[in-house]
Amino acid sequence: MHIVWFKSYLRIEDHEALTQAAKAGYILPLHILEPELWHQPDMSYRHYIFLQKCMGELDQALSNMGQKLVTKVDNTVDVLENICKHHSVAALWSH
Repeated sequence: MHIVWFKSYLRIEDHEALTQAAKAGYILPLHILEPELWHQPDMSYRHYIFLQKCMGELDQALSNMGQKLVTKVDNTVDVLENICKHHSVAALWSH
C-alpha cells in the first residue's frame, strides 16, 4: 500500500505524488487533522469550515476515481505509526 498524505494541497489536479503513487500500486488517500493546529492563535472556525469544504470536494473527486479519503484526527506521527503497524506500507507520498 502507498499512502498519499494530503496535507495542504487538497485536490487531485496536478498532484504529482498522487499520480506517481497510483502508478506504483494500491493507494490510501489520507488526511490528518492535528488538534494542536487548531489551538494556534491564527486559526479560526472560518478556517475549519473552509477546510471541511475542501476535504469534501477532495473526497468526492477521489470517490469518482474509486477511492475514499481517510481522515484521522490525532498527532501525525501517531497516525502514521499506527497505520504502518497494522498495514504493509510500501511508501509515503505527499505534495
